[in-house]
Amino acid sequence: MMQPGHTFARKLLPLLGLLLAVLSTTTALTPVARADDVLENSPVVRRSLQYRAGRQELGVIFNATLGDPYTRNLLPGIRYDYHILEWLSVGADLMYGIPIVTSTADQVATKVHVSNANFIMEPSSISYMATAHVQASPLVGKFVAFGSLPIQFDVHATLSFGLAGLTGGPTIDAAQKNSTIAPGIGGGFRLFFSKVLALNVDLADVYMKRTLSVTRFGQAQDPVFGGNLLFSAGLSFFLPPNLKRAD
Repeated sequence: MMQPGHTFARKLLPLLGLLLAVLSTTTALTPVARADDVLENSPVVRRSLQYRAGRQELGVIFNATLGDPYTRNLLPGIRYDYHILEWLSVGADLMYGIPIVTSTADQVATKVHVSNANFIMEPSSISYMATAHVQASPLVGKFVAFGSLPIQFDVHATLSFGLAGLTGGPTIDAAQKNSTIAPGIGGGFRLFFSKVLALNVDLADVYMKRTLSVTRFGQAQDPVFGGNLLFSAGLSFFLPPNLKRAD
């Protein structure tokens, strides 16, 4: 005689088989669940744009010497650079000198006039500067100004070498040459307001051999090779207007 448990088991097996078949079919037809990929359907990651490499820079610059005792030298001019790499460029500057008498020189002239002394102030000044330079930019980046305006920038160091013209009164001109070598070292930063327009601000120390002025006895001292602190600001235009991407 068949036991009741065996009879129940025989009736249950077909039901289990049917349930397994239904589960298998459901699993096959149900899409596999997976975590969302944050990069799915996102644009391809692009290489950064190069604002300098392979481009030419044409600029209008305004320079002024700082800390002059008797004559401040304003030096407007033009500038050209070729950017060999994103961080390296070579170029040249040509500037014309405009002398401005300082307050110290005015005070000396006033005292001479009051005392009726037979003395003529003869300060020297820079008549022109023509230099070639190499510039390296160890820091290049981008920031957002005013919450929405992206601005490219670089911080650079500059080495220069050139000639400077010198002028003064008869006594000064007899003591110094009319030109001197003018090596310099400096640094600054550049801000790009668009793909083609940039602002340059620099501070350099340019060395020249010259006589600053005559002595109180009206004699010119021997020329001295010394530094002249030079502030520079200007606007640059970059060509071609289209930018390349980094390799």
